[in-house]
Amino acid sequence: MKLIQYTFRNLSFALGIVLMLWAVFFYMEILQEVEDETNDSLEYYKELIIKQALADSTLLVDHVDIMTKYYIQEVPEKEANLSKNEFYDAFIYSETEMEYEPVRVLRTYFRTANGKYYQLTINTSTLEKDDMVEAIFQSIVLLYIILLGCILGVTHFVFKKSLRPFYNIIHWLNNFRLGKKNEPLLNETRVDEFRMLNQTIREMTKRNEESYTQQKEFVENAAHELQTPLAICMNKLELLSENPSCPEDVLMGMAELHHTLAGVVKLNKSLLLLSRIENKQFPDTKKIEIAPLVRHITEDLSEIYEHKQISTTIECPGVLTYEMNESLASILIINLIKNAFVHNKPDGFIQIKITNKELSIYNSGESDDKLNIENLFNRFSTKGRKKESTGLGLAIVKAITTLYSIRFEYHHNGCHEFKLTFA
Repeated sequence: MKLIQYTFRNLSFALGIVLMLWAVFFYMEILQEVEDETNDSLEYYKELIIKQALADSTLLVDHVDIMTKYYIQEVPEKEANLSKNEFYDAFIYSETEMEYEPVRVLRTYFRTANGKYYQLTINTSTLEKDDMVEAIFQSIVLLYIILLGCILGVTHFVFKKSLRPFYNIIHWLNNFRLGKKNEPLLNETRVDEFRMLNQTIREMTKRNEESYTQQKEFVENAAHELQTPLAICMNKLELLSENPSCPEDVLMGMAELHHTLAGVVKLNKSLLLLSRIENKQFPDTKKIEIAPLVRHITEDLSEIYEHKQISTTIECPGVLTYEMNESLASILIINLIKNAFVHNKPDGFIQIKITNKELSIYNSGESDDKLNIENLFNRFSTKGRKKESTGLGLAIVKAITTLYSIRFEYHHNGCHEFKLTFA
């Protein structure tokens, strides 16, 4: 989820709750205000009616008009509470409408000059409460939606404009590649924090490019400085072994030394290759079709390990292509298939299945035990390691799959399975 979407979602949630509470409060306030205004109107009528009744006793009779009705009734002194104004809602039957209508009622008491006590009941028609509630509710909901939409729309626009330098930085970092010529980071902004971030990223990428260059030079120097003396030592051993006066025991020692040096050369090449992979020094990529590569490598390795009489089968129900470096693709397949040959038993089998997204290699093994997945991809793992193996084959495979976001899995179900899933 993007930052602006995350912020927008949280802001929408918070604003929704706040505006909802505001809408409920506003709704209650409107109802309270309507009721207060009605009560004030009834009190005004009360004062007017009592004033007229006290001035003219002939007016101590009931009165009915379209909107307001009042009833005057003489009551005993003990029932009359002159300081009490009682308000309540009621329904009265309307002969014109032929139905009950809501009214607001005020009940109060007063005393005339001759000492008599009267009860005054005033009814005034009010709006239909259900209709009023529905109208107010609809208006508030409409206002709520419009207000929330306007606030969120303006907020989204402001956030998007404010965060534009941030997204420019992310876009530039996504396109940045070590070892290649990159465009300079041009991200003009008035915000101090973004300007500081721009400067920090420029310095960081500069340091990374310098480190990358140093590592690349080290790998190239190591490849040259180590391979050359090792090759010289092996050539000299070969020349010395051709000397006819050399004793047999010396020749055997020289053969063992030659074999050891050959292993060191192979190990040095593997370590340098692993370092180059991890330092991403294979920038060139293209679409690679996996099936022809698998067939070619399987044929070559079958000839090398012909003495083990291992049967190989390849199934291709789908076409698998992937964007990666061609050399690394070959190294990846070679290491996996070679691993299946080396760690196999005589008269064993290798089954390879290629689909649109997966490459699976099944092989029998000298042991039916499941390998330890935690140590399987470690460098120089000793469990199950052959004498001729450098212990770096699967570590190189893991480095390549990590570089190209290929999922590398191992399963054991009667045989060993190594599966690559190409995203």
